[in-house]
Amino acid sequence: QKLLACREKLYELLAKCIPADVILKTLLKELVKNLDDELKPEIFKWAAVCEHRIQCGAKDIFHLEAFVAKFMSIYKTFVSNMFD
Repeated sequence: QKLLACREKLYELLAKCIPADVILKTLLKELVKNLDDELKPEIFKWAAVCEHRIQCGAKDIFHLEAFVAKFMSIYKTFVSNMFD
């Protein structure tokens, strides 16, 4: 459900002609503000992968949504491992 809400917000931004790379960079900047330093390299890696795919591909929404889903997955795994 959270991913669906994110998708709607991303669609709104793209519909207002905000470039996908600007959305990705802004999203990345905000996500890493309070993120554990251990996770930052992996998040930056996936942001770079998604940015490359945005440059090469056509459907920006797919790549932006994939980045958000990957971030959610990485963060959920990190939090789960903290309490094990």
